Amino acid sequence: MIRIFNRNSRKLHPQDIDAMFRLRKSVFHDLLKWDVSVSGDWEIDHFDDANPLYVLSYSDETGRLRGSLRLLPTLGPNMLDDTFPILLGNSPKVRSATVWESSRFCIDPAISQERGSNQVTIAAAELMCGVGELGLSSGLSHIVTVTDVFLERMFRRMGCPGERIGAPQRIGSVHAVAVAWEVTTELLETMKTVADIGGSVLERPMSLETARAA
Repeated sequence: MIRIFNRNSRKLHPQDIDAMFRLRKSVFHDLLKWDVSVSGDWEIDHFDDANPLYVLSYSDETGRLRGSLRLLPTLGPNMLDDTFPILLGNSPKVRSATVWESSRFCIDPAISQERGSNQVTIAAAELMCGVGELGLSSGLSHIVTVTDVFLERMFRRMGCPGERIGAPQRIGSVHAVAVAWEVTTELLETMKTVADIGGSVLERPMSLETARAA
């Protein structure tokens, strides 16, 4: 199940937000050794002050947080344009009301092996389908992200290969790449078929606009 948190609702659910930032630290700082900002037990940066939406995946059986990602409109501050423009190659900056950026995609390492019969990580597929549902209900044309080539391969296995915006670049210890996905019903249906997901993954139907205003 996918739950969405915004600037207002995160104040009402401090335990959920604490779990998310702790998960981000355990994945990006402790496990992957990325050069990220850490505050105590949290991985948090200035983009978390830019009124993002947080997409969180929970186990239907235990209610435990399984994974999360962050969504930001590209008309405002975002990682691709403002921190990693080298990944754009010769492409112009991405600034569009119909394009949002996904970042800080992470899965709890303790459950990363929880896979469907097709070997797709359940939480990862649910997060991507949640973004697809939000994008379709909001009239988005594309989702963009900065990721590494390992996660890029995982996205391909999930049925959402996307398109590279520029060539991969070595950034610190990571071979990073910018990827864009076209938001279409066909892509969402493909991801759900690959992951054997039926019906909506969202806790309740919503668009990006209603999610930010809640």
